[in-house]
Amino acid sequence: MGLSHQALYIATAGAYANQRKLEAITNNLANASTYGYKKNIVAFEGLYEPVSPITPLSPKLYFQLHNEQVSQRFVLFDETYIDFSQGALIETGNTFDLAINGDGFFAVMTEDGMKFTRAGNFTLSPEGYIITQQGHKVLGQKGEPIRVPFEEWSPEDVVITPDGGVFVGVRHGEERKSIFVDKIAVYSLPQDITITRKVGENLFDVQDMSYVEEAQNYEILQGFLESSNINPISEMVSIIEVQRAFEANSKIITTVDSTLATSIRDLGRV
Repeated sequence: MGLSHQALYIATAGAYANQRKLEAITNNLANASTYGYKKNIVAFEGLYEPVSPITPLSPKLYFQLHNEQVSQRFVLFDETYIDFSQGALIETGNTFDLAINGDGFFAVMTEDGMKFTRAGNFTLSPEGYIITQQGHKVLGQKGEPIRVPFEEWSPEDVVITPDGGVFVGVRHGEERKSIFVDKIAVYSLPQDITITRKVGENLFDVQDMSYVEEAQNYEILQGFLESSNINPISEMVSIIEVQRAFEANSKIITTVDSTLATSIRDLGRV
């Protein structure tokens, strides 16, 4: 492989990798204020042995289709991982705002089946179900939607204990009786992107439910919400760094392309 071609391949791989990283950072910033959002982290793979070339549309495929030896300075986009670390807890005082302090995810029922979320900014449906902002019903320990089955109560009569127990205070005149409704299900998910993945609406899907277990080390805080685990300042700094790297790669591609065009034109005059 000629030096010009090698430089072109290196710059193209670098530009593609930086483009993917920029997409992840932009998405992180867009969700910095989304409750329970988990940060995307882009990982890169360095090539330290002869492999093959790629195109900007499919880097790894391009390298697999060629047998030319390439430089050890190649960097390829590998995968986008999820940072499952907990965000800060914000006190709101709202009855149906719930935060998981520790391990675990809330389970909700969607049109596509059971999904999971850390976003606890729930509300109550007209039918008395605890639901997400998108209308998905929150599930109890037995896998059924949690419904507050009483007519006469006020928000301060609903108490959710640290272990997820939902109690409603029913009033009969001056008398008030606390009645157990259900226990909020909290599950531990594998932190492996081949099993657990994002599916939109701040939800997670698990490819193999045999990996899902009841969470152990957690407490549910009523009147609190978990913020995203995004540091906006850090992400902005990363954007600047990635943009500079992308511009450098683009400049190399333009320069090499111009050099090759000149060489071909001069060769045709010989």
